[in-house]
Amino acid sequence: MKFLFALLMLSIALAEVCQAGEVAPASQKEGTGAIDFEKHVREVAQRTAAEARAKKDAERAAKAKASADKIAASGGTALKVFKYRKDGAVMFADSAPYKTQYEVVVYNSCYACSITSTVNWYNTRLHLTEFSDTIGLAAKQFGVDAGFIRAIIHAESAFNPLARSRKGATGLMQLMPGTAKDMGVIDSTNPEQNIKGGVRYLAGLLQTFSGNEALAAAAYNAGAGAVTKYSGVPPYEETQTYVKRVKILSERYKNQKQLATK
Repeated sequence: MKFLFALLMLSIALAEVCQAGEVAPASQKEGTGAIDFEKHVREVAQRTAAEARAKKDAERAAKAKASADKIAASGGTALKVFKYRKDGAVMFADSAPYKTQYEVVVYNSCYACSITSTVNWYNTRLHLTEFSDTIGLAAKQFGVDAGFIRAIIHAESAFNPLARSRKGATGLMQLMPGTAKDMGVIDSTNPEQNIKGGVRYLAGLLQTFSGNEALAAAAYNAGAGAVTKYSGVPPYEETQTYVKRVKILSERYKNQKQLATK
């Protein structure tokens, strides 16, 4: 009897051990399953976010390439500029401003030089207030009409201080490095320096060609030597187109100035 009782007790103990062994793995499995599920959710979320970022980057790249291709097809050089407002003033930058609404603008070098341009120069928006103080001071200092100055700036860069041409001309009045140095300009992207140096150079051209704005504009585009060589506007299609557009813009700017004084 004792032997049977001992055997019975041993069987009960073994049953309890087996039951405990079955419960423990189930509990562990349940915990591991929860951890695995949370990890899976995080991985899916991270992968989805990464895919969304990649898609946006691809869309931006495609738009930038399309703009560059369009301008390259017309013979120009693209420059992406970020235009935004700060303290009520219009600002330009070559990279996107932080936490600020901005507009992406793509410019050609020499805005009015492209013979295939579709801009209507008789009604395109004028820049009547940008850099007014600097233009006014330079006009007075060098004896150049402010309307003519605005026309040249409009034709050269569309009032973009970061404009840059394939040949290396820079800034509002598209000064070549040598010209900028001769005119005392240290930083061509600085609007005040660029305008002052550009107007000083323009004044010299006007003096050379007896105040003739058409010849001064031609010289600004093609060089004084070319104007002297041909005794007038050189027979270059770009230069002739440029001179015509500057004249249209100059008359419009001067007319606006006259209306403002009435």
